[in-house]
Amino acid sequence: MEKPTLPITLTLILLTGAGCSSDENSRVAELATRQLERQAEQNQRMTELQQEVASGSRELVEADARSRQEMVTLQREMQTERNEIGYQRDQLEAERREIADSRNRDPIIAAAITRVTMVVVSLLPLLICWLLLRQKIEPANDQQMTELLLDDLVSAEPWLMPPANTDPDKPRLPDFPQPPDPGNPTERST
Repeated sequence: MEKPTLPITLTLILLTGAGCSSDENSRVAELATRQLERQAEQNQRMTELQQEVASGSRELVEADARSRQEMVTLQREMQTERNEIGYQRDQLEAERREIADSRNRDPIIAAAITRVTMVVVSLLPLLICWLLLRQKIEPANDQQMTELLLDDLVSAEPWLMPPANTDPDKPRLPDFPQPPDPGNPTERST
C-alpha cells in the first residue's frame, strides 16, 4: 500500500516556493527531502517485509502440503493396519468356533467309538461260535479212529492219552493175559 506521497510532496514544494522566505524555503525543502527519504526507506522496508511475508507464506504452504501428505500416508497405514487387525480377528473367531465345535463333537465321537467297540467285542464270541458251528466236520470212520488210537498208544510221546508210566524201558501197554492157545497142550494144564 503506497501512500499518496507524491501529491503531498509537490504541494509542500509549491507552498514553500510561493510564499516563504528562502531560509524557510530551504528548511521546508530540506524537510520535504527528509520526508521523501523516510518515505522511500519505509517503502523499501515494506517491500522487504512483503517479500518476507510471501516467502514465509510459501514455506507455510509447503509445510502444510508436507504435513497433509504425511497425514494421508499415516491414514493409509492406519487403514492397512485396521484391515490386518480385522483379518486376524476373523481368523481368531473362526479358530474359536472350530475349537467349540470340536469340544462338542469329540465326546460324541468318543462315546460312539466306545459303543461300537463294545458291540464288536460282545459279538466276537458269537461270531466264533457261528463259524465253528457252520464248519462241516465229517465224522471219522472206524478204521481212521483205530489207526489214530494205535499210533498214539505206540508213540513215545502220546498226545491223546497220557502215558501210564514214565519209565521208557517199560512198554506202555500193560501185559494183558493172553488167551490160551488151543494148539498148545502145555499151557492147558497149568
